[in-house]
Amino acid sequence: MANSQGPRFRTKREVAIDTLREAISSGRYVSGQSLRQIQLVQDLGLGSTPVREAVLELLGRGVLVQESHRTVRVAELDLNRLRNIYRVRALLETEAARLGTAKITDQAIGQMKQLLQRMGGATRTGDIPSAVRADHEFRHILYAVGGNSILVDLIDQTWNLFPGSILWNIPGRIKQSLKEHRNIFDAVSRRDPTAAAYAVENHLLSALAALEAHVASFTKRSPASARSQS
Repeated sequence: MANSQGPRFRTKREVAIDTLREAISSGRYVSGQSLRQIQLVQDLGLGSTPVREAVLELLGRGVLVQESHRTVRVAELDLNRLRNIYRVRALLETEAARLGTAKITDQAIGQMKQLLQRMGGATRTGDIPSAVRADHEFRHILYAVGGNSILVDLIDQTWNLFPGSILWNIPGRIKQSLKEHRNIFDAVSRRDPTAAAYAVENHLLSALAALEAHVASFTKRSPASARSQS
């Protein structure tokens, strides 16, 4: 999160964590995919030590799962875990939306409008990584304006628990998400904290419903997967 003191210096470890998390969130690495550390070093263009530390961090967050000494995999969908994540997100992000909307500036509204336009362009061209980045920046701006850095940090942590590429790759979801972001922007631009919180909550509930339907359809198509989760 940017601040008035300028960008904060990031260690190689932090860069590696953010780079690996972004690769998973954007869909470069997908749910269930096995990854070797040497592959990550080559793919991400980073040193072996920061990559190893990034892997350990994402293992601790549950984003990655250990397969062997040198191999991990991107965590598969777990419906109960997803529901818990989204319940926590709803609690945190509705409050952040209220705080941010109450203190929103004309400059922040302008930045959010530009990001909404960028998200729309990425949606039309099917550029999911760019749409994901615009989505995150859009809400970061709103939540940061509220002035509660602890709340924003907690929201960041919940975002890191789930690879959003799964959601964005569900057919029709990206267009629906854009519509929901426009509803959020409309409420914020009217400076209506209650409406903004409602729009954010509706967006999160809609996303969870899409994920639940996706998991249900995947389970029906894969009897072996269903048996393994019973």
